[in-house]
Amino acid sequence: MHKKIGVLLIAIGAVLILSALLLLGYNRLESDRAAQNAEKLLHEVHEKIPKEPQPALQPEEPQASVIEVEGYPCIGTLAIPDLELELPVLDDWSYKRLKVAPCRQFGSAQTDDLVIAAHNYKRHFGLLKTLPQGTPVTFTDVNGTVYNYQIDRVQTLQPTDVELVENSEAELVLYTCTYGGKTRVTVFCYRVDAEGDPIYEHERPLVPTPTPAQPAEPAEAPLADADGWQ
Repeated sequence: MHKKIGVLLIAIGAVLILSALLLLGYNRLESDRAAQNAEKLLHEVHEKIPKEPQPALQPEEPQASVIEVEGYPCIGTLAIPDLELELPVLDDWSYKRLKVAPCRQFGSAQTDDLVIAAHNYKRHFGLLKTLPQGTPVTFTDVNGTVYNYQIDRVQTLQPTDVELVENSEAELVLYTCTYGGKTRVTVFCYRVDAEGDPIYEHERPLVPTPTPAQPAEPAEAPLADADGWQ
């Protein structure tokens, strides 16, 4: 009897290990496929964006903000040199688009309230949590206008901390889910000029520390979950 139980436990353990390996392999495959999709799209975007960088526009000077690339609406490219990372940014997230590249959640670079979400794939936003304060970030829109930023703060938020993002003074916010999808790694950035000086006067940090979670009604539009978008 004890021998049968031992054999059963070994069999269950083997199944669990195999399942974990299959899941790991699937996740790596998804990550590699996403990196390839983004790289292909990035090449096409580079072909369409003007080569000469343009000065940042004021909100009252709008231009065409979206170009069609491989059937996807693209608003520009995001670069984080410290990660040797450059990615196309698609307009308005969807399940399909997030498997290709980061997506605009809301706002725009012109109005200094751009929020970009992405999966936590290694070659998407998987390494955001490693970035220190002061890290440079660049967004180039489809008109060739370059917006320079520096990281003010990297913070882990709850999915319902929408107001902290919407009401922060950050001109750019990047976020992805943590592994497991329960919280969000969120990066708050402020605009700088070509010399790295802040364009706007802000108190630091740009976002207040969130209060401890309290039982409450869910937010109407929670921060999206990159593993199970809400």
